[in-house]
Amino acid sequence: MIVLGINNMHDASAAIVVDGKVVAAAEEERFSRRKHHVGFPVNAFQYCLDEAGITIKDLDAVALSWRPWVLGTRVLNALKSVSFSKKAFQAKTSRGMGQMGNEWYQLFTMKWLIERHFGKGNFRLQYIDHHLCHAVSAFFVSPFERAAALTVDGAGEEDTTVFWMCEGTEIKRLASIKLPHSLGQFYASITGFLGFKVQSDEYKVMGMAPYGKPVFADFFRNKIFDIRKDGTFRLKSRFLDYHLARQGIFLEEIIQVLGKNRLPDEEVTNHHMDIARSAQVVIEEVLFHMANHLHSKTRVDKLCLAGGVALNCVANGKLLDNTPFRQIFVQPAAGDAGTSIGAALHVYHRYTREPRRYQMKGAYLGPSYSNQRCIETLNEFGLSYKELTKEELCSRIATFLSEGKLVCWFQGRMEWGPRALGNRSLLADPRRAEMRDIINLKVKQREPFRPFAPSVLEEKSYDYFGNPIPSPFMLFAFKVNPDRQKDIPAVTHVDGTARPQTVRKEANPLYWNLIKEFENRTGVPVLLNTSFNVQEPIVCSPKDAVACFLKTKVDYLVLNNLLIEQPHKVPS
Repeated sequence: MIVLGINNMHDASAAIVVDGKVVAAAEEERFSRRKHHVGFPVNAFQYCLDEAGITIKDLDAVALSWRPWVLGTRVLNALKSVSFSKKAFQAKTSRGMGQMGNEWYQLFTMKWLIERHFGKGNFRLQYIDHHLCHAVSAFFVSPFERAAALTVDGAGEEDTTVFWMCEGTEIKRLASIKLPHSLGQFYASITGFLGFKVQSDEYKVMGMAPYGKPVFADFFRNKIFDIRKDGTFRLKSRFLDYHLARQGIFLEEIIQVLGKNRLPDEEVTNHHMDIARSAQVVIEEVLFHMANHLHSKTRVDKLCLAGGVALNCVANGKLLDNTPFRQIFVQPAAGDAGTSIGAALHVYHRYTREPRRYQMKGAYLGPSYSNQRCIETLNEFGLSYKELTKEELCSRIATFLSEGKLVCWFQGRMEWGPRALGNRSLLADPRRAEMRDIINLKVKQREPFRPFAPSVLEEKSYDYFGNPIPSPFMLFAFKVNPDRQKDIPAVTHVDGTARPQTVRKEANPLYWNLIKEFENRTGVPVLLNTSFNVQEPIVCSPKDAVACFLKTKVDYLVLNNLLIEQPHKVPS
């Protein structure tokens, strides 16, 4: 059976499941070059068909990760939450009407939309509950046969958090929290208050939080949240309304406590960092509260996390120390993009009744490009190159990195999810503390407080990081061992933590060999790894890679086994 899953909302994506295996998955933003693309993922859909070697006529089902007929309940819940404010009412209705005319309308007309782009097919169209798709996307690809699951995001059709018990191919809903009580929307509202883009820049708040003090945590605990004994919470959203925050509007009650909200072009101050730290501390506490309750109900020591909040790697790492769960799995596209995989797997197993056979051991589900395609692209740009063997490539790049050079590294299939994991990466020497500022200010053109992540050989990870579990998808923050912080200062955050990617040789042999060659030269089995992009989605194609490379001061570009030197000096 062949099922193609779609998310056409925020972080639009497509994924295809063939006989129970996820064959391909990609976010539409990588093709459209529009961050967090909203709308029908036509390019990702086509890629999935191509990667599976099929046409629309071969599809048995198309699964959507939303149920549009629940819209009425969502609208009622939303309107109830804004009765206190005319501005909030207008903000919510304005956004809702926009969605109804675009992505919600697409859900109702999806069969026509698919056939308009790809022709007639005999597929069944299936609409699946959004949070169920989140849960399936994590548990069905996990190594666990039995586990609890917690899905936490801004909002699905009406749920914002759902507690689950999972076994085999069965997932049982235990309890839920509904709109307007949303941990994701609270964090997004803080993101807006701090002058960043809502539903996009939440990771910036997480990155700046360690620089601050939790001076507003008690206000959030006592005035915003109401923690319940049943493991849930209620949010007093009138103090901090999500839809107003999207428009940069904040009520006087919150301004009296937090001060004036920061504008996007204003300097980030210690005060802003205190707000970020306070919000981070409180969402961690709420997550611990919910996870501990879930454990008390399920009595299993394995947990699957999904939803946008599951991308908060700082909270994920602390769950192991603050709950009885001993193993945690988060799939790489834990946000809404990942629901396309969940929708497809749910429909496949519901119809076939087959047991689970697929486990996500790597995140490399996107497109790859031949050397011929890379050479054609280089010729279009008039760039010269050297073709190397894999051994020569790893040796030479490891030497460049050890000498302080920057390298854009483009290999094989593109990563699934928001993290670069060694196939669309910008690499540097983690031993050089100055690398953080060089890349932040001169290459990535981003805020100086943003941390960089390390890639480490999995077998050496415990020598450097206090991680009790592997972290192949860079979704857990752990303490850097105190005696190692001086060895890798460029990837050690201000609070002594890092967000490592543990690299297994079986999962990515070439990247593993590169890190090993770097270790042979330096004694350090770690590379600084950040995403290959500048103010845009991570590069997908050779053309994206070359265009991005030429806009930077990066020294070298690698396309498969082709080595390209920066042809010009970019003015400072």
